[in-house]
Amino acid sequence: MFVRKIKNRWYYTINEVDQNGVRHQHEHFGGFTRSEACRAYRQAMAEQDRTGKYFEPSSMNFSDFLQEWLEKYARYYLKPNTIDLYNSVISNHINPNFGKWKLRSLTTAALQDWILELKDSYSKSTVKCIMSCLRSSLRWAVANREYLLTNPMDNVKLPPYRTAPKRPKVFTPEAIQAIFERFPAGHPIHMPCVLAYYTGMRLGECLALEWSNLNMTARTIRITGTCYDKKGVPKITATKTTSSTRTITFGSKLYAELKAQKLWQDKNRFQAGPFYREDSQHKFICTMSDGRQMTSNNVKYFGMWCKEHFPGTSFHSFRHTHATMLIENGLALDYVSKRLGHSSIYTTANVYDTITDQREKAAVEAMERIL
Repeated sequence: MFVRKIKNRWYYTINEVDQNGVRHQHEHFGGFTRSEACRAYRQAMAEQDRTGKYFEPSSMNFSDFLQEWLEKYARYYLKPNTIDLYNSVISNHINPNFGKWKLRSLTTAALQDWILELKDSYSKSTVKCIMSCLRSSLRWAVANREYLLTNPMDNVKLPPYRTAPKRPKVFTPEAIQAIFERFPAGHPIHMPCVLAYYTGMRLGECLALEWSNLNMTARTIRITGTCYDKKGVPKITATKTTSSTRTITFGSKLYAELKAQKLWQDKNRFQAGPFYREDSQHKFICTMSDGRQMTSNNVKYFGMWCKEHFPGTSFHSFRHTHATMLIENGLALDYVSKRLGHSSIYTTANVYDTITDQREKAAVEAMERIL
């Protein structure tokens, strides 16, 4: 084994015999320490023994590889919102730091050191997203493209964050009353607010909901998709996760709201006549006065209004409020988890089980009676 140090990098040399029987020497970057270079040498030799030839790590720039990954993998296998998120992560974080690096030059040590630096400037969720993008793309480089022998992200660890988790913001009863006074029945924003409050649905799920998804007799809603409208014409895509495809039951209050919404749409359709801009293929529940499907852009004003009158809240606070009210009134955590469409009950527990002060008070009162 021959390894040597050049400046602050270590290189190893490996021999290979080509198809004509000519012997060649290849020197390659092995890492920033001698032990890393030795480990890279052993991996190269193991691959040579296994296949009979030397494995040449890809010499393309990491930015070029990421573009290929986005076009050939992410485009077909990831949700549009995830692709948007990863595009932002790549352009704002990964490419400025590693874009010009050769793919073969990436090491666990370099990536781990960078992740540790990010902790001082970015939240835990942002760092986790960056790591997820790196890990997924480099896994594809190993398993699908065979550009690398091993994934340098496999042993990169998320640094510990000692801060307490943020408590989800919920609407108080007074806030709910103020919201429905400001956005009453007949206002386009009223219906998505009502759906989110009574069912815990996400905004995209509300905007994708069609009348065909409702069973007014059984009083159930079948959620089968979500609305993606960040680029161009809105389109209905698959739900966030497989568990997000679910059936939700509702009561008499939402039933009355849905009946009123149907009458409001019928009235608008009659008054507008041929100028009613209803989708010919989809009969959406959340529409504008002229029949157009609502988009997330139409709901932006609601978010701005919330920030002004109830700081820290947003449309998503309806979902937090719904879940919190169910838990505080004794509904089982597994039921709430399924109703929200969480992929795991642990997600529900981590987000909501720490904010139910009412349950804490009830527990204290029970202990007082028992002990």
